[in-house]
Amino acid sequence: MEQTLQTPEVEEWVKVGHYASLREAYDHGLVILAMGEACRVEEAYLPGEYDLQAEVHRAGMIHHELEAYGRESSAPKQPPGSGMETKIHSSGRWVTGLWVLALLLVFIQQGRDASLVDRGASSSVAILRDGEWWRAFTALFLHADVSHLAGNLAGGAVFGTLVSRSIGSPGTWPMILACGTLGNLLTARIVSPEEFVSIGASSAVFAALGILSGLGLAETFRERMNLPWTRILGPALAGLVLLGWLGGGAPGSNTDVLGHVCGFAVGLVAGAILRLNRLFHTDHLI
Repeated sequence: MEQTLQTPEVEEWVKVGHYASLREAYDHGLVILAMGEACRVEEAYLPGEYDLQAEVHRAGMIHHELEAYGRESSAPKQPPGSGMETKIHSSGRWVTGLWVLALLLVFIQQGRDASLVDRGASSSVAILRDGEWWRAFTALFLHADVSHLAGNLAGGAVFGTLVSRSIGSPGTWPMILACGTLGNLLTARIVSPEEFVSIGASSAVFAALGILSGLGLAETFRERMNLPWTRILGPALAGLVLLGWLGGGAPGSNTDVLGHVCGFAVGLVAGAILRLNRLFHTDHLI
């Protein structure tokens, strides 16, 4: 009886990569093994260089995967502190303390000089008709009574400290006061030609809340490819909730709701621009 012996098929291997070191060849070989495919490393023609080989029928897919791995490995890595990792600055308590002291001193002076409010309040007519634009700034330091002052001191201390930790204490209060001033100017423009008079630091306080919301909005917007829109707009929506909760005022009260909204809006834009500008420069330094 005649029996035929079958010769085992010899696997064919082809080169899928060429590397300057054995370590690099092994690293890329791990990619192939992770795919569940076989591979082997052979010495190349030049001494000290190595070829990575795989079975011929899987070579196309493996080569494509190795190219993707190479692109990912060569992409620039973000250094610590860049991108979504936000640096935490000092609380800037001394700067906030100076602001608190300024408000207290002005309030004491109000008790001695009743005309201070008339000369420094934010008035739409005085600002736009008479050109007394500084009123939009001086009004931020005037208050109607102790409870009005205490509420703004508490809100300013909290939001001011948070802004300080986000952008650094030296620029915190100049930015907050500038946004509050612009908020008062915007309010005057909106209500004009009607007469509208307001005092209080609340425009600046809600500008600080807006800055925080803008900083967060810019951070999440930068990662918009990986986030739903509800998550991107989350910081701004959270700020709006706080604005409505803290800045709405009771029915029949003299609360300057429009000033709160305008201060918040200016702060929101300023915070977003500041963070996007810093992220832009960080990306170009990487």
